[in-house]
Amino acid sequence: MRIVLIGAGSIGTILGALISKAGEDIELVDSNKEHVDALNRNGARIVGFMNSTIPVKAIMPDQMTGKYDLIISTTKQTTLKASLTLALRHMHDQTIVLTLQNGIPENISRQVVGPDRVMGGGVEFGATWLGPGVSELTSDQGSLRITFGRLDGQITKQTKQIQKVFSQFGQSEISTNILGVRFSKLTDNSTFSAMSAVLGCNNGKILDSYEAMACIAHLGREAGLIIEKTGIHPEKIFGLQPLMKNVGFSTKKQMDDVIYNYWTPIYSPFRSGVASMLQDIEKGRKCEIHQINGKFIELGKQVGIDVPFMRTAVDIVTKLENGELKLENAWENLNYFDIHEKQ
Repeated sequence: MRIVLIGAGSIGTILGALISKAGEDIELVDSNKEHVDALNRNGARIVGFMNSTIPVKAIMPDQMTGKYDLIISTTKQTTLKASLTLALRHMHDQTIVLTLQNGIPENISRQVVGPDRVMGGGVEFGATWLGPGVSELTSDQGSLRITFGRLDGQITKQTKQIQKVFSQFGQSEISTNILGVRFSKLTDNSTFSAMSAVLGCNNGKILDSYEAMACIAHLGREAGLIIEKTGIHPEKIFGLQPLMKNVGFSTKKQMDDVIYNYWTPIYSPFRSGVASMLQDIEKGRKCEIHQINGKFIELGKQVGIDVPFMRTAVDIVTKLENGELKLENAWENLNYFDIHEKQ
């Protein structure tokens, strides 16, 4: 199987390196020339919960050649359409496009490459891009798990081939309910990833703050209400399953129970994690807040559910992007959430 991974950032660098180490024919594509040069010169350096340097083949987008059997996309949603459009000429009739980025990117990818080519999925490990050629694994190696599947839920020869690739370095599961996987991952990103960006910190600082965890609880509750209203059944990923029986509450006592007995145990193994959205803001780039929390805002309007915490998170992150709020004072952004008023 000839594979190309487009978007060798924090997650993509680790994923591409592990696939390469497994002996697969894979190229890592990224538009950062300094990063590409470092990967080719020194290999992919993985630190944190893994200490390894793995030789890889990295190329710029315009250096892709021939046809690929599997295209793994880990780009930002903001560049997904452009990157897949560029890759169209490198697809044959049976090429599969596997979208592993945050949010619900399959609507974009199916428009570009057609629904029959598209598989979606989610990664359960955390990562931080430290610099050219270097990515930090921010969760233990037991989190190296990928759940993916076709949009129609079918299990085919191709899904089994892809599962075999991923199973060489971690756990891999084929899902017949990929939207359920997607919405669980969207909840993950809309809670801890959003608050990491809002407050300019890692997950550990959020976990140690009652006020920040109250925001997590409210964000999770809003996500659970919308998911329930849409009729989608969320799948469990790394322990997270945003069913209302897990994330719902109506009193402060119930909220505290959700904070300490649901959210805290699930995310404690990921204390060192820093959201890619925060990394984008630090680099002066636009992040994916509108494709993540913004997706729940959009769905909330459609199903008639108010999402004030989602709106506040989007508003704060947008102001951080635009320089209206400063990252050095980001912890003060807790004051924008009506935590006590809504308990």
